[in-house]
Amino acid sequence: MQRIKLDVFKSWFDKKLTGNEIDFLIVLSFYQNQRGWVEGVHYKQMMGEAGMSAQAFYDCKASLERKGIIATVGVHNDYDISIIGNDFTAYTAADYEEGRVKYLSTSAALFRDRNFKGLKPKQKLLAMDLLNIQMAGAPNGVQSYRIRRENFIRKYVQLLQVTERTLQKYLKMLKLYFSIGLKDGMYFITLRKAFGKRALTSRTEKAVAMEQVLSAALRRNRIKDPDPKEKAGILKVLEYREKDILRYFINISGMVGDMIEVINVSVLNPKKWKRRVKASLFTKLLNEATAGIAIA
Repeated sequence: MQRIKLDVFKSWFDKKLTGNEIDFLIVLSFYQNQRGWVEGVHYKQMMGEAGMSAQAFYDCKASLERKGIIATVGVHNDYDISIIGNDFTAYTAADYEEGRVKYLSTSAALFRDRNFKGLKPKQKLLAMDLLNIQMAGAPNGVQSYRIRRENFIRKYVQLLQVTERTLQKYLKMLKLYFSIGLKDGMYFITLRKAFGKRALTSRTEKAVAMEQVLSAALRRNRIKDPDPKEKAGILKVLEYREKDILRYFINISGMVGDMIEVINVSVLNPKKWKRRVKASLFTKLLNEATAGIAIA
């Protein structure tokens, strides 16, 4: 679910976030499930995705927890992290179709642009807010944001807690992402099409979230080189059964551990167990788990 609830995003304006903290939250949104949880967040993932050091990862995690923006479970280098309040499980397809779900999409190419990280924290928040306004016109096309200059200045000077002069500097920096014109005292702000497109077109948001879940489960069970076909088969099952997994709070890491036990049932010494996966067995265990919970 590459999205952040609008009220959650709006709350960030008052949290005095650093640039790294904003990047941290954006990367979390790339891999979260519908509950707003990301399983198996490792500092190396943040180093690669957000371009931050290991120390910056731990600093951000601790700071965002103190600010009440994220919740974490885990130890050492392996954490399950949620963006608090970013749960989408209560919404139906009709809610989305009728526009009752207000959120900022982080699937746009803007968030993968290397120059975005270099923006100041309040510039990032301004860019994100403008992006949200622009994308509100999707899927019928990106619309220009028209607003009187004095109203724009009043709105964002107050929201960002900056001076008018600083706000003008921010706008100049954002011309990489937006076409900004001024005519008859009216701002016309339009997102450049390249940055509004989905960054990942070959995989669905569900596939990305479930791949994160499976990768965490494999790592936690010390499975280094799973058979590609078996892994792909399990991933398909996870995507298809996502609602059941979330509904019944199925522990996929634990289920992969159970699968290893069944595969090695005749091997008495756990140190000699073969750490591999089998899609058909995983499906059987998942069916048994969900059926047992449903009956109970």
